[in-house]
Amino acid sequence: MAYTTKQYAQAHQGQYTMMNTSDREHMHNLTLLYAEDDDLMRENFLYILKDYFKTIHVVKDGKEALDIYHKEKPDVIILDICMPKIDGLEVAKLIRHENETIPMIMLTGYSDRERLLSAVDLKLEAYLVKPVDYTKLDAILKKTIEKLGKNHIIPLRKDLIWDAQTQILHYKSDVLKLTKKEKLALTVLAENLNHYLSNDVLIYHIWNNEIPDDSHDNKLIQLIYRFNKKINEQTHYQDKLIENSYTLGYRILYKDI
Repeated sequence: MAYTTKQYAQAHQGQYTMMNTSDREHMHNLTLLYAEDDDLMRENFLYILKDYFKTIHVVKDGKEALDIYHKEKPDVIILDICMPKIDGLEVAKLIRHENETIPMIMLTGYSDRERLLSAVDLKLEAYLVKPVDYTKLDAILKKTIEKLGKNHIIPLRKDLIWDAQTQILHYKSDVLKLTKKEKLALTVLAENLNHYLSNDVLIYHIWNNEIPDDSHDNKLIQLIYRFNKKINEQTHYQDKLIENSYTLGYRILYKDI
């Protein structure tokens, strides 16, 4: 049976009973970046999406999508494949280059299917062909939310745990106090655990409200130095939590110690 958006929402008001309690609670703490240039499609989708996410950042083109991604750090991204300024595939490629784990869902037309063949390496959560089957959308969103609920706890060492949802760093039974910029650095490095991130990527994420200049390279060096020193002083670890490579940048390498 084909539903309009409002008919589907009204007919499925009890749909969350199929989700466990922790997933339902996690769902209402999540943020979404939704990029769609079609006004009617955007309005229809928002009617459904508002029941899944605490905050939805809505944009109409690819350039704005990238700007909001870097500024707001959403948990989930939904992109229309055809958008002004920068198309959805290019936006997804740029974001995936910085973040290997964030779930992305692509909205496409039938004529776009061949273009999606080039998107295999983007590890999309799903692609949905317009007009969207809202039952399928519901299933994909539930699966994504469930996966995020399991993935927000990130072990950095055996006794050092980063909670990406609450932005809290746990060492055994203690909570380590972090500055705002330390949290920003840890967020992007933990999202890309075991992989190097360039200076430029880190600077863009940490000083996202500033125009980068030559001074930011030194600011990054000092930030990482102070952070590593803090971790060494407050834990039993002797090595640097954040490693650096002159050519590759910085990373956190998980160690079972």
